[in-house]
Amino acid sequence: MTAVSYLIAGILVWGGIGWLVDHYVFETEGIFAGIGAVLGVAGGVYLIVRRLGA
Repeated sequence: MTAVSYLIAGILVWGGIGWLVDHYVFETEGIFAGIGAVLGVAGGVYLIVRRLGA
């Protein structure tokens, strides 16, 4: 359950930051939200491997 939480939190947090950058800074249509979601998944996998040793 912890591993799933890391992945979901990473996607929501970094995807949300990317959406904010899209919406307020560059006024694009989801480019940075997608990049943020991918970075969130990568960060979640890193945390899973680092903390849980999976």
